Amino acid sequence: MITRLRQGLRARGHETLILTAGDTADVTPLGDPGVYGMYLRRMRQEGAILKPLAGFLARLPPTLRRLSAFFARERIDIVHVHFAVPASLYFAVLRPWSRWKLVVTFHGTDGYALARRTWWYRALVRLALSRADVVTAVSGDLLGVVTRAFPHLKGRSRVILNCNPITEPPPEVMAAPLPAGTPERYVLAVGSLIPRKGYDLLIRAARLARERGHRLDVLIVGTGPDADTLASLVRELGLEDSVRLFGEVPHAVVKRLYAGATFFVHAAREEAFGLVLLEAMACGKAVIAPRVGGIPEFVRDGESGLLVEPESPEALAEAMIRLSEDADLRESLARRAYDFVTREHTWERLVDHYVAAYEAARRGGVA
Repeated sequence: MITRLRQGLRARGHETLILTAGDTADVTPLGDPGVYGMYLRRMRQEGAILKPLAGFLARLPPTLRRLSAFFARERIDIVHVHFAVPASLYFAVLRPWSRWKLVVTFHGTDGYALARRTWWYRALVRLALSRADVVTAVSGDLLGVVTRAFPHLKGRSRVILNCNPITEPPPEVMAAPLPAGTPERYVLAVGSLIPRKGYDLLIRAARLARERGHRLDVLIVGTGPDADTLASLVRELGLEDSVRLFGEVPHAVVKRLYAGATFFVHAAREEAFGLVLLEAMACGKAVIAPRVGGIPEFVRDGESGLLVEPESPEALAEAMIRLSEDADLRESLARRAYDFVTREHTWERLVDHYVAAYEAARRGGVA
């Protein structure tokens, strides 16, 4: 996303540099023109407090000096930080004595997890955001969570919805064979195998559909810590012949799987946006998704997809059976979804919105 945003900004005449995680004490070129790395020490680590904090405080002054010198040398106007902590702490400290403006973007768990964080962590986020000129979030639901935690942001915050991340693979990749075991007709799900993505709900929904006389072949693409647990659940429910965990596959192959799917299903318990839904819609597929987070802000129930109650395998199974049996509904949802995504969620529009946020920051944060 950051690389594509950079390309769009450069096409509009803005020079853009990327500073990412590195292993050097100074800002160091990483090989690609305009891409730099630097080690930004965390204030604390899991299971330890005092030692990381001491290291952080000891390295803070020289790190700030090097960052400040880099920004001055490159004549930076806007610093755009993705995810609020830890990186934005450094920029929050520098901000009062700098000419550049600070924009911070929330992408999901960095906002939704605030209520579960310690008071100390929330205090650090508050400090970082107090120095931000503009704060953005990838959905209205996520921004609502953030502004409820930090009400002072309401006058200088805005929603910038994500855009379709699909890129066209070369023809030879699209001609490559699909992974072994891909059935002729299948339902597709893509994402990290973690609890909040709800793949256990999808597997249970497939079992319920079978109990009601509807066999659905489900392909789950992705890796994560829940892989073994989900594989055990598939065996426990006797679905080895119809639910397949494909693991990680190249993104170009994922697009081939999108193109061949009967429809796409997402079962997340928590989701700020859901980029995989945009991908599926851009590939001309009807989608099923839970009514959570920012999903209803771009998936319209009965128009560009089907929305179901969250954490309900029963509701998910009913929607899957419905789409499996109704070809006309699948086609109409897919057509409207494709038209909507390719019209409303383009990279050009995303860049326009971020340019507007940068201009608002230069005016003093008036959103």
